[in-house]
Amino acid sequence: MNQTMDANTGEARRKILAIDDSPEVLDTIHAALQGEFQLLATISAHQGVEIARRQHPDLILLDVVMDHDDGFAVCQQLKNDSATRDIPVIFVTSLDSSGDELRGFAAGAVDFVSKPIVPVTLRARVRSHIELSVARKALHTANDQMAQERKLIAEIVLSMLNDDQFHAENITWSSHSCDTAGGDLVLSALRPNGDQHILLGDFTGHGLSAAVGTPLVAHLFYSLTAADQPFEDILVEINNVLVRRLPLRCFMASAAVRITSPASAAEVWSFGNPDLLHRDSAGHWSQLSSWELPMGIQSTAQRYEARQLSLDARETLYLLTDGPIEAVCKDDSMFGIARVREALERHAQRVEAVIDEIVSQAADPHRLDDLTILKIDGFGGPDGG
Repeated sequence: MNQTMDANTGEARRKILAIDDSPEVLDTIHAALQGEFQLLATISAHQGVEIARRQHPDLILLDVVMDHDDGFAVCQQLKNDSATRDIPVIFVTSLDSSGDELRGFAAGAVDFVSKPIVPVTLRARVRSHIELSVARKALHTANDQMAQERKLIAEIVLSMLNDDQFHAENITWSSHSCDTAGGDLVLSALRPNGDQHILLGDFTGHGLSAAVGTPLVAHLFYSLTAADQPFEDILVEINNVLVRRLPLRCFMASAAVRITSPASAAEVWSFGNPDLLHRDSAGHWSQLSSWELPMGIQSTAQRYEARQLSLDARETLYLLTDGPIEAVCKDDSMFGIARVREALERHAQRVEAVIDEIVSQAADPHRLDDLTILKIDGFGGPDGG
């Protein structure tokens, strides 16, 4: 496409299309804008729409009252066309009622210039809206680029979380996130001595900003478990690395479980995490509240204190992030841990069905925090086999 260059700046001059059935008005517009802008002009609204589609001007000056066309309808036509809808339209009119202005803005115009045209006013309005249009296009381009970069980073984060050491025996889990990558993570691996290490983590924040720490934790968890390190030492190392590597505001609530095989009990740790839910073989529920700070807040040289929980056949342990509990329902109440427990009973302990219920009851499903529920079956499986 040929463009007229500004002799002083060497930059392409912005293109203005004027549509008015009065040649005299077009002459006035030309006199006011020549030298600073590249002018396209026509007395035909139909031809003007075609020029706009082909030439993609930076701004359109449009007469409201023409002998054979309604400027409001022409503007609406331009706004309904994907090829021209983003071009700002300024009405040039002798109409001066507030009703006409409201109708013009409703049709998609960005401004009005009154007739008879005052050249200095016309130039000021055109410059202003050209600058706004350029800024909007630059912002749109930047947003598109950021979205692509976020998508790429999210894909990298997710690929780094995938590990063939993940050990799925005895556990089922379900997650929901409004972003491609979220701040919740579920890790499970077998230590060479036969211990099963399980970690549920929930980084502060939402979306990609919360997810950036997850690959670091996954790497430490899997590499140290494979190196036959005791879980107590792994948890201390994860905490201390997060303290050293991440800013203070980025920390991880978590719950950790070690199952020593063969055994009918589990050792558990809780770091600022919601209550652990335990369901015994008779169907009775108990809760275990957190007793350690979230990981990544304060370094330590001491091993963390573990608690013992019975985990025999037909017993179940549930680990939750705070998303399911703090989800705001349509009645403005939080879903809460009691409702999580009731939903687990109602859905035969199927965690994915509980996540689906929380999402369906949310006041705004698109603004939910990451939701994760992890179920750990007792030794021998839920049927004792």
